Amino acid sequence: MPISSMTGFGLAESAAPSGNYRVEIRGVNNRYQDVQIRLPKFAMNLEAKVKKELSAIISRGSISVFISCDRGEVSDVKLTWDKSVVDNYLRIFNEVKDEYGLAGEIRLADLLRYSDFIRSESVAYSEDALWKHMRPAVAAAVKAFQESREVEGAQLVKELRKILKDITKTLQQIEKRVPERVKEYSAALSARVDKLIAAQPDPQRIATEVAMMAERLDITEEITRLRAHIEKFSADFDSDEPVGKRMGFLLQEMNREANTIGSKANDTEIAHKAVVLKENIEKIREQIQNIE
Repeated sequence: MPISSMTGFGLAESAAPSGNYRVEIRGVNNRYQDVQIRLPKFAMNLEAKVKKELSAIISRGSISVFISCDRGEVSDVKLTWDKSVVDNYLRIFNEVKDEYGLAGEIRLADLLRYSDFIRSESVAYSEDALWKHMRPAVAAAVKAFQESREVEGAQLVKELRKILKDITKTLQQIEKRVPERVKEYSAALSARVDKLIAAQPDPQRIATEVAMMAERLDITEEITRLRAHIEKFSADFDSDEPVGKRMGFLLQEMNREANTIGSKANDTEIAHKAVVLKENIEKIREQIQNIE
């Protein structure tokens, strides 16, 4: 399953014996899974079943589900008749005919004058029957909701790839600057020594000092680790499981390396590049707020 946004929308409708169902699903970002479901009164017992359908595709996010049912011409009442009452009427009619020698056939119109044998009774659908009626709309809405989340997720990945490319480009610029910074430090150190002493400075001593300073200011490990985090972050784009939280942890590490690069460099240009790194990392942080 591709990366999904926590923001999405799904809508579906279906007709059933118990009414015409309309299901609307909306989702926004949330650190946890929070599902709110609004159902018609006659179907309140189906909340757990609806939630189960959503939980199959959602690990976190704030989800609102609105289910309505237009019952239209569907009635909770149906007409029926009582056979025992009709049997009694026919028995009585025949007894009267025999007793008094009356002629004629007993007709339906005669019975309808005594319509108390026709009665109404409530139609009660079982929970299983109602779920069978409602589920097609729920399933279709869930599918539409997931598709919308995947579409937005694809847009997020596209933007994230662009930002990661900018971060990699900035790292390359920092790496290119590192040896130049060491040369500049060596020249500056020699110039300061020349001002302090009259004799020619010892080249070996200066080289040793430059080497010590270069080691103290070395940011190779930080750059290497930051690149590794970028590779791992990019690999998660193809993950088959929710990666939003893991991306958040990786961003913390990426930001830590960027801070260390800026503080250790002791160089204005690299410090400015480190700021650019952190700006782009913050852009990513804003984007992944919506990734499941």
